[in-house]
Amino acid sequence: MDPGAAAEPDRARWTDRRFRALLGCATFVMLGLSWPLWTAPEEAFPRVPFLRLAAWAGEPAAVAWIVYAVLLAAVAAAALARRGWKWAAGGSAVLLAALVVQDQHRFQPWVYQFLVLDVVLLAFRPERALRYARWWFGGLYFHSALSKLDVSFTREMGAVFLASLTRPFGADPALWPDRWRDAAILAMPAAEGVVAVLLVLPRTRRVGLAGALVLHALLIAILGPWGLGHSTIVLVWNAAMMGELCVLFGPDLAPRGKCVAGARDGWCASAVRILFWCTLVAPFGERWGLLDAWPAHALYASHVERTAVFLFEDELATYPAAVRRYLVGEGEGPWRRLDLTAWSRAVRGTPVYPSARACNGLAEALAARYRGPHPVRVLQWSRADRWTGRRDVAESLGLDAIRRQGNRYWWNAHPRPSANEGHGHAESTIDPGG
Repeated sequence: MDPGAAAEPDRARWTDRRFRALLGCATFVMLGLSWPLWTAPEEAFPRVPFLRLAAWAGEPAAVAWIVYAVLLAAVAAAALARRGWKWAAGGSAVLLAALVVQDQHRFQPWVYQFLVLDVVLLAFRPERALRYARWWFGGLYFHSALSKLDVSFTREMGAVFLASLTRPFGADPALWPDRWRDAAILAMPAAEGVVAVLLVLPRTRRVGLAGALVLHALLIAILGPWGLGHSTIVLVWNAAMMGELCVLFGPDLAPRGKCVAGARDGWCASAVRILFWCTLVAPFGERWGLLDAWPAHALYASHVERTAVFLFEDELATYPAAVRRYLVGEGEGPWRRLDLTAWSRAVRGTPVYPSARACNGLAEALAARYRGPHPVRVLQWSRADRWTGRRDVAESLGLDAIRRQGNRYWWNAHPRPSANEGHGHAESTIDPGG
């Protein structure tokens, strides 16, 4: 018997265990860094459930902390336990999914990644689970690249990325000819797409691994404190993905087709297989509104939906200081815009969920809780056209109009009820882009 062939089952088990440990430990750290997302009281930041049935009254603060502690313990056990880890993995997936259903803003990209890969590791034997994990990373880079290959990326986030990347060299891309600047910007997602292809082809995986590590290193440089200064969670996630890639595509990679002796797929393997391939195909529908940006891997894409919430300037005293400090746009008429992302980062520790549906729920909560003679005003822009960057815009003025706008979405767009909820005033709905 070939000693090398006999060693393959042990290698697959070892690789699977290391990947599980990295994934779980990274998620544990990010859960710890984002503790306000799971424990902040309802009054501090409204919750918008995915399902209307989940819009029950908020739990006591003590209960939220207990649930959070149980989640951390389950994720740690799923990552590090030698025996019984599957029970912990299943429990952490169920609990995390339940918490996400209660609040759309908890559906962060790294939460989605943990949910998918945790279930994959749970459902399949090691060598098959690793194979699906490699496909997951390939799909992530492919769809992320596709989401940025448009004109809006060259005009907005891509230009910011390029300026941050070239600043240490004293270059100013704004002075470059338009065609060269656009080519340099589009080269970034194009490289991401090439990495995706290289990773999924067995013969080029090592080259793809090197390219992916370079991409993440550059992204950390762009987003880090010396660049755009994004949250620590983003840096941890990128660093963790570099480690996970090294395990999945590194020199200890078990050859394809080798099966672990005595290992069997879980009882739910068939259902998980179908769901997994849906996660790889569904992102193609993001441009048509069939999937949200983050689960579609449209990360740092510029074409995604946008929402602006405005409060009447003469009635700002109606709102608490915790809301007023995130108002911007002085001198822009009688309205002041509420910076939803800054508000979410300060209170919840993470960016606001980039969906017009979820942001519409936040606006409804404000309109219902804090009453004044002038209603809350909401502007919502559709996804940008890939070739022209054009967007349609809809305006909702007042509580009833905001609620009617929320009723148009497939998933729930209304906040959990609050004891402070009152009645709206004169409302109207305008659709200038229709």
